[in-house]
Amino acid sequence: MDFLAQALVAPNTANQVPEISIIVPCLNEAENVTAILSSLNEVVVQHALSVEVLLIDDFSDDDTFQIALRHVPEFPSLHLRVIRRFQPRRGYGAVIRYGMAHARGQYCVCVSADGVDPLHLLPTFLERKKTGVDLVQCSRYVNVHDKETLPWKFKISHFFYRRLVHLLIGAGLSDTTYPFRMFNRVDVLALGVSQNTFSISPEIFFKIMLNGGKIEYLAHSQGVRQRGISKFRFTKEGIRYGYVLIRAWLHKLKLILWF
Repeated sequence: MDFLAQALVAPNTANQVPEISIIVPCLNEAENVTAILSSLNEVVVQHALSVEVLLIDDFSDDDTFQIALRHVPEFPSLHLRVIRRFQPRRGYGAVIRYGMAHARGQYCVCVSADGVDPLHLLPTFLERKKTGVDLVQCSRYVNVHDKETLPWKFKISHFFYRRLVHLLIGAGLSDTTYPFRMFNRVDVLALGVSQNTFSISPEIFFKIMLNGGKIEYLAHSQGVRQRGISKFRFTKEGIRYGYVLIRAWLHKLKLILWF
């Protein structure tokens, strides 16, 4: 079945290739669509950013897709493209890969639909990226107090995961999993990403790092979801995160070629 042929896309009003492609994956986020697009529009307009926003609906059961379509003419500065990915659902990572394939911008940023990301950092992301940094990453662990907004289950699981990262990959990697970061879209596609779940985030991080990429952290806390239900499942993602970490470790030891 040809998913590309089935994609329903809102008209694209952009006349030039955007500098930044912002991917917003959505699954049953009808309560959050308006708020996240409004927040993005505020930052983009204030800083005159050259962007396109790709809102990828993973065949939601609610009105996410319809609500997003109605906002296309409301936010012309976003050059909003609304794409509905048809079933079967494969997960967050599959939606991100789908969005990257449709995107046109040089740089790519993944933004959570639930509004937890510090969007005001976008101009700083771009500024640092233009200095030659390969991955500008928001970290919740550079400053001790920034982790306080995280759910307690995540704090516990990430405590052990981060220590495994330090043991197997190297010290100084404070946050490898937070998806709010900026990277070169084509470079990451060239390295290859394959994870279908949230584990695509550490996959992108490790592949850029192990390829010799320069990584820079921006310290900030993560917000708290106010509406809707999180799609993150700790048991499922823990296994996937572990798989990605082992692959990165074996690649570092030159026992396998991961990319």
